[in-house]
Amino acid sequence: MLRKSSFFSIVIFSLIFGQDQEADSLSQKSPKIAALRAFMFPGGGQFYNGQPIKGSILSFAGIASAYLYLDFSNKYSSSDNLDSSIKKDYLYKRNRYGWWVMIVYIYGLLDAVVEAHLHPFNKVMNENLEKSKMEDSKE
Repeated sequence: MLRKSSFFSIVIFSLIFGQDQEADSLSQKSPKIAALRAFMFPGGGQFYNGQPIKGSILSFAGIASAYLYLDFSNKYSSSDNLDSSIKKDYLYKRNRYGWWVMIVYIYGLLDAVVEAHLHPFNKVMNENLEKSKMEDSKE
């Protein structure tokens, strides 16, 4: 099972990062592509938008939350002969990490779309407006 999931992860990552979708560095980011990549795995949209640190944090948080969810789910399923308070604690932790998986996933999706829409904002805000006025007055 682990070999199949590792192989599937490698194939997906190579498809996502193996193709250069941008013709030049000044082109706008597509919110649709950002949403698709964020939908595939947490942090994918952030990597597309050129935010590798945020993407890495979201990927790590998503993987860690999913791992802990599965771990406590397995502990809860196999705790029939344990005390009810321990079983209740496993259920509580399983549900908490399940919520964290969804929160990280949805946050990553929304953030990727917003950042793709705002991608040209930094370029526009860093333009020298005085230079543009001088060029216009010379004409």
